[in-house]
Amino acid sequence: MYNHNNRMKKKLQLTVVVAFSLLFAAKAQDASHEKPRSEISLEGMVGVSFGNNFYALNVGGPALFLVLNPDLKIGIGALPSIYLLNGKAGARLGVSPRIDYKNLVFIAPFYHRDTTGEWIWSVGMGYKFHKKN
Repeated sequence: MYNHNNRMKKKLQLTVVVAFSLLFAAKAQDASHEKPRSEISLEGMVGVSFGNNFYALNVGGPALFLVLNPDLKIGIGALPSIYLLNGKAGARLGVSPRIDYKNLVFIAPFYHRDTTGEWIWSVGMGYKFHKKN
């Protein structure tokens, strides 16, 4: 009887050791298969605006905001832009009031033409990219 109980005890111990070994091996294997997160991301704003015979692709530059809540900000900012005016392309820095709501940006950029002294107005929308943590 003593021999039978001793054998059962050893089988139980062996079963527990094997079970824990498999459990820890599976955990270690899961950790090694985790995909590393990419450090590459976009951060900033890109938008489009339209005016009278005027189209622009804008990116967010420096801005000053009044933060009303985590989702809503109002402010004014500089918008480096590539534009098309009367069929001619160019690059110009625009200034715009802006309203940021979550990831959407509502803009009304205006640009000064040095050669004619006129101001070009436009309105548009953009999207904000946030770095993922």
